[in-house]
Amino acid sequence: MKRIRKTPVGDICPKPVDERIDCREPIPLMRSLLFTCFVPLLLIIAPASAQELAWKSLFDGKSLKGWEARAKGEVKVINGEIQILAKKANLWLVNDLSFDDFEMEVDALMPADGYNSGIGFRCGGEKKPLGYQCEIENEKSGSVYAIGKGWVWPKSPKAFPDFYKTAGDSFKKGEWNKFRIRCEGDHIQIWVNNAKVTDIHDDLFTNGNIALQHHGKGDVHRFKNIRVRELRSQKKGGKAEESK
Repeated sequence: MKRIRKTPVGDICPKPVDERIDCREPIPLMRSLLFTCFVPLLLIIAPASAQELAWKSLFDGKSLKGWEARAKGEVKVINGEIQILAKKANLWLVNDLSFDDFEMEVDALMPADGYNSGIGFRCGGEKKPLGYQCEIENEKSGSVYAIGKGWVWPKSPKAFPDFYKTAGDSFKKGEWNKFRIRCEGDHIQIWVNNAKVTDIHDDLFTNGNIALQHHGKGDVHRFKNIRVRELRSQKKGGKAEESK
């Protein structure tokens, strides 16, 4: 029979003599309470660049409500797609909402060759948009052009070989391609079919509209699944509210 240690009044840990257990060790319940209390606090005080709000569709799949064509051409809604065709005119289809920090997605299907298109963002101006353009043109897709200014990324046509190495075969000719554009302050990122092809800092344009382009070359350009969500910087002190 094991000898039992005499326990003074108030000793809550009577144990056999040969089982050396430190009574000061925190009990599991207290550990759980500490974890529950402090982890949420760390999440609150941890720095975060922005909060992502709910996605909002910019195209209802049935009409061109909220869009304006700035040039002569044909803009139609067919089978849940926006289809654009222009002849010798640089047609921009501009959405009426303006964004500064945001993330957007759009699916695009282009002719195999002989075309030039793009997605405008942070665009201003009443006629021809002035802002950034995400290029859509085969292997150049995902590069960035400042409309009316010049190349942003790559910095010049001579620098495209480096861009091609980064982009690889992310763009699929003759297929639907998903573009994702994220702007937060001067940080601009672009993905083509989930492959990041652009990650730069530039502050030439900070706010504006989203637009779709047909440069007047090639057959019908097709777009669908156009959606956006705003980013609310916590540094600005604004409370994030979901887009309705």
